[in-house]
Amino acid sequence: MFAGYSAEHPVYEDLSFAFTGPALIHLQGKNGSGKSTFVELASGYLSPWAGTVFVNGARADDPESRSRRRVCRSEAAIFAQMTARDHLVFACIARDLDPGPEILRATSLGMEPWLGENAGNLSTGNVRKLWYVMNTVGQFDCVVLDEPFNGTDTEGVAYMVEEIRRWAESKLVVIVTHSLQDLLPEAVTVRLEDLKTQIIGGPGDRSVGAK
Repeated sequence: MFAGYSAEHPVYEDLSFAFTGPALIHLQGKNGSGKSTFVELASGYLSPWAGTVFVNGARADDPESRSRRRVCRSEAAIFAQMTARDHLVFACIARDLDPGPEILRATSLGMEPWLGENAGNLSTGNVRKLWYVMNTVGQFDCVVLDEPFNGTDTEGVAYMVEEIRRWAESKLVVIVTHSLQDLLPEAVTVRLEDLKTQIIGGPGDRSVGAK
């Protein structure tokens, strides 16, 4: 696979790999190593110049992949004049889901007092919690989380860690971050700088890969 944003400076060159699960993968790398590029390739938003990115056996840009994959980017995209609750309802309507369970998740993250507030009035931590729940609604087979704990309070991080552990029992979870700070010591750490042709993770049919 060859991919990037400028043909003169490709981010990935002649790269072939697969993350398979159920598994918990910690994707680590120095600035400029391609962490954000990996997220965009896995989301199907960015297409490689050569080669193919697969999610659960389907092309990442195939509509079939969307229902089985979740991607939570590091930067939240919210509507300042919509309430937190309306954001969750909107995310569920987009996937034909009952918003009730996702509102309960947000409540468990400590957001109950803020669900009626416009998103523009939320703290950085509550925006992060809202964004995390919005992007992980419903059932899925694999999820990519880009810096999910940034700005989140201790109680919120503890809830997210336990949820991620449960997911990793049956799903492929890839956390993209500089360091997990011992939050999930069981995660398999992969450095992008060392990623060549290999398969990483556990047995199963949940996967993200490129060739």
